[in-house]
Amino acid sequence: MSQTSRIESPVLPLWNRAFLVFLPITVLDTVLFLAPMVVMGIASVLVIREFHVSLELTDRNYLFLLASPIYLRILGRTILVALAVTAVCLILAYPLAYLLTTLPRRLRGIMLVSILLPFWTSYLLRVYAWITILGEHGLINSGLLNLGIVDEPVRFLLYNNYAIVIVSVYLYLPYAALALYTALERLDTSLFSAAMDLGARPFAVFRHVMLPLTLPGIFASFIFVFIPMMGEYVTPTLVGGVQGQMIVNIVVSQFRALRFGVGSAMVFVICAIILALILMLRKAAKLERLYGG
Repeated sequence: MSQTSRIESPVLPLWNRAFLVFLPITVLDTVLFLAPMVVMGIASVLVIREFHVSLELTDRNYLFLLASPIYLRILGRTILVALAVTAVCLILAYPLAYLLTTLPRRLRGIMLVSILLPFWTSYLLRVYAWITILGEHGLINSGLLNLGIVDEPVRFLLYNNYAIVIVSVYLYLPYAALALYTALERLDTSLFSAAMDLGARPFAVFRHVMLPLTLPGIFASFIFVFIPMMGEYVTPTLVGGVQGQMIVNIVVSQFRALRFGVGSAMVFVICAIILALILMLRKAAKLERLYGG
């Protein structure tokens, strides 16, 4: 009788397999995110003149930003523009996401593809498309001139904060809609019928039932829109002009001028503001669940 020998394959422990699975993304995050943040964190507390680095610790870089009325005004304008874009995206995305949940499955798939369709083209091309729409010789001005509404092209449509808001809402609305759609799709619609059977009006159902249950989706939409808007560079540069400069444009100018310490301090101030607003929103969401439902 022939004996069959079985070769047992070595089995890695569970923690070893998990380590190998997460090793590539860990290395990528360390090299592309953590290491640059550590370098900028060190640079923000050092005295750096062009490429000469002094090991003297200082808070001069942060004080320079906090004591400059120009930079503080630009920082405040950046926060207001980011909040405005986020608010408009949420207002427009909520009914759109709810409408998607009420459509038949086949039509819902077509609508989702339509929402994702802009992502198939370049981000830069989409911004330039809005320049051709809002510009002096763009689609809107051509229509106004042909209809005789104006005698000369209007110039307030482009190169200001309003243009940044309009273009940014177009760019980030799909992110907000998809995040809210994910939250709304999981809702148990029988809760709405039960609330209305108990005498609640439609607005009360929305306020006390639907809105609290979709707070995770609202929070995710806020993150998907507000954080990229705080770091937006391309859109303010192309459609904002001088009047629409945002804080990241100033950060880039500081690094180009070899003022690495000031530029790094600005980056960490932006990160601190984003983190503070997110924590405030999370706390508000928890209070809404406890007392507003």
